[in-house]
Amino acid sequence: MGSLLTTLASSGDNWVKLLIVGGLFVNTLMTGKNGTGIEENRKELDQLRINVARQVKVLYDNQRPFADFMDEIRASQDRIQTNFGIPHPDVTPYPRQEIPDYVNPYSYP
Repeated sequence: MGSLLTTLASSGDNWVKLLIVGGLFVNTLMTGKNGTGIEENRKELDQLRINVARQVKVLYDNQRPFADFMDEIRASQDRIQTNFGIPHPDVTPYPRQEIPDYVNPYSYP
């Protein structure tokens, strides 16, 4: 493309040179905003990540009552077996997964 423009510009006609300069100017104006689409997409993806992280955190937080119930049932079974002298393994608490609040590492001002 550069060699084509060089060949046309060296033809000597001023109208051709003006047309090339005008084309370059229009091209510069049209391609000046090419990078903004990437930034907008990144912002949308970051917002999507935040929303997904919040929803996953709610799922884990909503399982706490179930985990508390499981721990209570296991403790009551442990007390019953201890009172009747039934040998049994130690009670292990129901495993819990704590999810911290999502902090966006790509925050925009």
